[in-house]
Amino acid sequence: MTDTLTLTRKRDLILAVEKQFAARVSARVIDKPRLDVWMILIPVFFIFYFWQLRRYAKGRRTFAEKFLITRQRALDEALRAAESGKGPNVANVVQAADIPDEIRKVYRRWVALLVDHYHDLIRAHGSSYPTLVRTTYKSRSNYLLFLNRLNQVEREFDAALKPHLDTPADNASGIIKQMEESTAGIRRELAEEIFP
Repeated sequence: MTDTLTLTRKRDLILAVEKQFAARVSARVIDKPRLDVWMILIPVFFIFYFWQLRRYAKGRRTFAEKFLITRQRALDEALRAAESGKGPNVANVVQAADIPDEIRKVYRRWVALLVDHYHDLIRAHGSSYPTLVRTTYKSRSNYLLFLNRLNQVEREFDAALKPHLDTPADNASGIIKQMEESTAGIRRELAEEIFP
């Protein structure tokens, strides 16, 4: 029972970091409306600014929630595997996704990498996220190698997904590129914080 609580606590630590990560990515990807001085002087524009600001906050929340769906499922599968002592069942996570069949193979690679990473972190010794990462990866270079592989697999999935999006290709490409650059940059910052 204690092991299960410990594993669940580790899952919660990991999930908290993933939520912070999603919030940081959303802040970089979604443009915040600017308040110009003249808007304060004209009440209609000031009200419009606050309407845009509320829409921005809701957009960031929605983005973060959607950004976390696969990560949450992968993390839950890693916890289930750690609790049962059996290997993770990546197929369960892949089947739960509402994606075109043509890209499931690429999606599976991404999910497998996430599940393995989370499974390793959950089974590692430590009481904080940085300690779990340091215990699992031992050095900044090892962790950066994993992050580079994760970035690459995510780029492959994004490229496979792009033709299936309802958004115009140019718009989707710009957003995807911004997401990829943001995630890579934030991950590098996180690695430098964990391995100073």
